[in-house]
Amino acid sequence: MLIAIEASHANKQNRTGVENVCYYLIQTLKKVIPSNVRVILYTNQPLSGELAVLPNINWSIKILRWPFFKGWSQFRLSWEFLFNKSDIFFVPGQLVPLISSKNTITIVHDSAFRAFPKAYWWGSRWYLRAMNWLVAKKSKLIITPSEFSKNEFLKYYEFDKEKIKVVFWGYDNKIFNFQFSISNQFSIFNFKKFKIDKPYLLSIGRLESKKNTQKIIQAFNLLKSKVTGNLKSLILNLKLCLVGSHGIGFQEIKKEIDNSPYKDDIILTGYVDQSELPILLQNAEIFIFPSLYEGFGLPILEAMACGCPVIASRGNSLEEVGGDAVEYAEYNNPGEIAEKMFRLLTDQNYKEMLIKKGLERVKNYSWEKAGESIWRVMNLFA
Repeated sequence: MLIAIEASHANKQNRTGVENVCYYLIQTLKKVIPSNVRVILYTNQPLSGELAVLPNINWSIKILRWPFFKGWSQFRLSWEFLFNKSDIFFVPGQLVPLISSKNTITIVHDSAFRAFPKAYWWGSRWYLRAMNWLVAKKSKLIITPSEFSKNEFLKYYEFDKEKIKVVFWGYDNKIFNFQFSISNQFSIFNFKKFKIDKPYLLSIGRLESKKNTQKIIQAFNLLKSKVTGNLKSLILNLKLCLVGSHGIGFQEIKKEIDNSPYKDDIILTGYVDQSELPILLQNAEIFIFPSLYEGFGLPILEAMACGCPVIASRGNSLEEVGGDAVEYAEYNNPGEIAEKMFRLLTDQNYKEMLIKKGLERVKNYSWEKAGESIWRVMNLFA
């Protein structure tokens, strides 16, 4: 059996979100696919780091050069499959070439651009619409990371619902874990690099409309402004740390920060490498993730694994993933988000209960389970 895998999405230097999922799925498949199965990783650039390390001689890398910024997946991959067939084509990056294997297995991460079109550039919306139409039409099997994401895709596209399955993602428990020693490291980490003072609230994700960053800032303003009396000293020194690169809608977010009476307490770190996130999570008072739309919500798993209590948004996959280990609020209600912040800051018993539930909850998720599930699906076409 010959399996072709699209590896270009996983081959990024500063991976986030979908790119991280693509990377971890490929790395896990290296462990679970038997050594007698041939696998080709297709990429537009040489693979770097651990992604380039192959498990055995039956794995190979094929670089398909393409001189243009766009079109590699649709045209260069199509040209390859026109002459070189594979038994299975696995696509972790939510795309399908015009020509591909008859047994194409595609990951659909989410349908956010349909639910919140204004959070995307118009060109991206049309491209994603075309890609998802091809995914629905040409995939032999579609995998989503949650029942929510599955139902959303079924809502927007017509195809046989028997060919869509749910496989839950995992998290890197070697990096994100509660046992990692943080003694004497926090002061070095924050003062010298990001100048973050404790106590602080934390949000991780691209600073953009879809991540609802403006509402986080508005909730922070309400929290700081409405606390009086003895409780004022508790929150007086509280900071808001926003981790992530700039995205669509950042100018509006910047205006929100500039207009905040507490703008000096809002810290923008820019992109932070994944290896450094656990220290931020372990030292944060609360992880805030009221995203407009998520197909899975990997950051809340990572936060719970680090022993950080989570406030997330209702109405998408986050409730499915977080269960009763997460506190939820309406994404468009900064007042409710502020109330949840206040409770976790002032009710230590409740906070510790939520942390304990989170540490138990994450035991249900691993990349090993995800990889094994995908390999079982591949075997259906062996």
